[in-house]
Amino acid sequence: FVTTINNSNGGSFASYNLNDHLKEGESFLNLIDINNSNNLTVSFIDQSGAVILLDDNWNLFSGASTKLNKENPSTTLSYYTFYKGKRIEKHITLNFNSYRMDVTVDLQNIKAESLDGKYTLTWDGGLPESEGKQDAMFMEGLVGQAGNIESFRVGSAGFFGSSDTSKIEKETKQYVGQSDFVGYRTKYFGMFFVPQKTDVVEITKYPAVNRAAVDVSVSQDINFDKNTLYLGPLDYGKVADLNVGLEEKILGWQWLSSVSWLVYSTMMLLYSFIPNYGLVVVLFAVLIKLITYPLMAKQLRSSKKMQEISPELNNIKLKYKNNPTLQQQKIAALFQENKINPLAGCLPLLIQMPVLMSVFMVFRNTIEFRGESFFLWISDLSSADTLLFIAGVPLNILPFLMAASMFYTMKLSSAGQPSGGDPAQEATQQMMKYMFPGMMFFLFYSFPSGLNLYYLCFNIMQILQQRIINSEKTSTLKK
Repeated sequence: FVTTINNSNGGSFASYNLNDHLKEGESFLNLIDINNSNNLTVSFIDQSGAVILLDDNWNLFSGASTKLNKENPSTTLSYYTFYKGKRIEKHITLNFNSYRMDVTVDLQNIKAESLDGKYTLTWDGGLPESEGKQDAMFMEGLVGQAGNIESFRVGSAGFFGSSDTSKIEKETKQYVGQSDFVGYRTKYFGMFFVPQKTDVVEITKYPAVNRAAVDVSVSQDINFDKNTLYLGPLDYGKVADLNVGLEEKILGWQWLSSVSWLVYSTMMLLYSFIPNYGLVVVLFAVLIKLITYPLMAKQLRSSKKMQEISPELNNIKLKYKNNPTLQQQKIAALFQENKINPLAGCLPLLIQMPVLMSVFMVFRNTIEFRGESFFLWISDLSSADTLLFIAGVPLNILPFLMAASMFYTMKLSSAGQPSGGDPAQEATQQMMKYMFPGMMFFLFYSFPSGLNLYYLCFNIMQILQQRIINSEKTSTLKK
């Protein structure tokens, strides 16, 4: 990145231009705008209980413009001001090849002026929204305490919620106790404080010019003068270097962090051999299908057997509808005679779910897809694959293909199903054959093309597996 720091507040970022993870047409991405240009403010409470904001008359006394590299790995800009004739200093240390920096505030000379011996460092205004409507689903304040990560939602909490974040209501949350970190994220970018020792942190959300604004404050004893600041992309490796567990949230749900890490690591390993994330997505779909093939085959065979005995099963239900106990005995006997375990179709799916959910979250969250093209009209795997606009409505191709492949998969799964079953059940199955792909189409329509590409390839592999299972000879039904 290239940054400009002025003497406001004793060192404040006037610009912060990222040069990595750029989309086509972006020469840089600035994380500073009109809403957050007055950042890294320092304040304390004086003996009268008034909040003193140290935002005037700071001067640079050490440091200059520089370019960091291996030979010149760090630089420190130092500022000073006076409060009641007593000197105060603030230092910002930046490091080569890192979005991590140190912000040190020296208030020792005015400790006696403080009511509680504490000071507050605040990042004002949050971050710009760079991903359009996608950002609204990811914007949140995050606080890490004792290994747990608390989320304070800022944008839309649901898939179909409003994306106009400039109309949010003002709200403040305080978190008492030692915090490992506190900060704010959009979909792909974040700012986080890692304090030395703090008793309370605070996050405030409020509407601003064209977007949501978020203030993040860290209060700690004047004796603890150092804070680590992370400002940059939510790159898993860079965030993990903070050593505070924040990376567990970057790839999705914290409770799935171990599986998500495995998915992410496998994806990065494939990329080291094949430097095209589109091809990596395709190969990853093939790999996941190969891994889950035995479990899915067991599930499909179980479903096929259940279809075979469906007419006899419905006859038993109808014949013994007035005797539930005998009905259950007859059904159990039918299952036993045909060597069918009614749970066999569910268990493989339950085992696969953590992997499938982790793939969904990682592919939806990973910044590595940002700006990465595949082929033809798929120019950015982190955005919808819009081919053109019709009357202002985007025409995205992959969701159509994904939904069509899902419909064909469901059609194959019911192929050869014996007739004579429960009419209501058959009607429900027919309805679901259309409703489920339709629901997934609308849900995934605005999702990243990388995610749609994965599920399209996975469905194609599923179709091949379904055909193999359907071609297997069926056993004779025992009654």
